Amino acid sequence: MSVPLAWVQTRHALMLELAALPRKGDLLQWQRRLADAIIDAESPPAGVDRAEARWHRHLLRVIADGLVHSLLPEHTIRSLSRHPGKPASLSAQGLDFDFVFEQANRLLSLGLAPIIADLTTLIGVGDIVGWSGDGVVVLECKNRPAPAREATTGRLARQRQRGEQVETYLTSSRIDEGDIVRQAYTMSLPTPDWGAVADLLDRCDTSPSGTAGYSLGPADTLVAATSESTSEQFMEVVPKGGETAHMAIVFYSELIDASSYRLMAPSSYPVGGEYRSRLLEGELQLVRLADVSGLAAEFDHDGSVVALVPERSNSRLDVRIDIDGQEFSKFTHQLAEFALWMPVPLAALRQTLIEFASALLDERASGVELSDSPGLALGDNFKYMTVYRPD
Repeated sequence: MSVPLAWVQTRHALMLELAALPRKGDLLQWQRRLADAIIDAESPPAGVDRAEARWHRHLLRVIADGLVHSLLPEHTIRSLSRHPGKPASLSAQGLDFDFVFEQANRLLSLGLAPIIADLTTLIGVGDIVGWSGDGVVVLECKNRPAPAREATTGRLARQRQRGEQVETYLTSSRIDEGDIVRQAYTMSLPTPDWGAVADLLDRCDTSPSGTAGYSLGPADTLVAATSESTSEQFMEVVPKGGETAHMAIVFYSELIDASSYRLMAPSSYPVGGEYRSRLLEGELQLVRLADVSGLAAEFDHDGSVVALVPERSNSRLDVRIDIDGQEFSKFTHQLAEFALWMPVPLAALRQTLIEFASALLDERASGVELSDSPGLALGDNFKYMTVYRPD
């Protein structure tokens, strides 16, 4: 058996095991096997394409991202992913990496579900994230005795500062970063109908054409297609409609290489393990076709005409808020594109944006100070700590 084929089988087995967690299997043992697979691919045999080995390691980390999305709140993932960097070499860490697993096992014994940060593409703060229903703990693991004094300069000081800033922000929902003040607001985004997505994949899998469609609304369709289907078969399931001036098409497979705290790679969807594996490997594709003008809206607010206006800038989609024809604020692409890159209806996100814009206008009219705003998010139960090896 060739090495690349063995790697595909390894990814497949790990994905099936992940889909069964936590009801079946051991969370930490699964992460150890995934770590060993990454380590194995860090020194591939002679003759194996280095780029293929690098892609295999990336896909393994994308698999681990599915664990992150299944356990952690979106807002926590966002805060922990604000410091991205190159994937860490696991083999180079040696005994230090074993120490991380020792501490993860201790967290597990305390009733927290541990996530090893270096196994993911999403987590850039800490070595371990421990989750429970009561809150989140992030550990920096130092395989050496505690110093007499903490460093005030250098890499370790910057590392600790990042962790403490995340702790401040997540516990208070607000942090002053000098040039800007970051503040978390409460907003309930539409939730995908995962049952409908699973049904779409079922229909695609049993269709003679290898394609199926799922209507999310007028001029808003999610299409599933196998890698064997033709472009003609793909177009057969796309609804025939009138001309649309702002039709967008996005391929969800692009998120395998560019997922985020909010935009999940399709392999992280809570559907069957076999489907998740095929989405990861490109054997199944999800393609969204939507008229983004469906995000436009106009409504009255205390005698003023408020408009939501979709606009493209630098290949990104924003939604501008106008009051009586004058720009007031805007929803950036990070929010506006949620309805394109996640399987939720444009109409559902539009309603969320209308409600949030109305709340912002109410607060402006009442003269509420930022720190007293009723729309601000409550703080999380979050702790950042450093653990050292005993003397």
